[in-house]
Amino acid sequence: MFGLSGVIIIALAAGTALGLLLVAAFGSLRGVLRTARRSFWCPFQDRNVTAELQEEAWDGRPVEVNRCSAFTPPTLITCEKPCLRLGKLPPARRHPRAA
Repeated sequence: MFGLSGVIIIALAAGTALGLLLVAAFGSLRGVLRTARRSFWCPFQDRNVTAELQEEAWDGRPVEVNRCSAFTPPTLITCEKPCLRLGKLPPARRHPRAA
């Protein structure tokens, strides 16, 4: 009835529609933030820290630090938040055992 070219056109149209639907549904998550608590090695403070971060919901990229255990009180963050520029937060390190 449609022939091979008709089937190909219908498949391409359906694929395009599905792609646009996915972009419309998930592409709009940019700018949507979630709060996450992360423990990691801070190379700038040279110690393990636990921080409450605001992350992009889409890709988990940290965009803001709300609290950090490196500071007292944890909400008084006095550094320039260089951890936000790290590609990936380093895993927390094990402390050496006392001899």
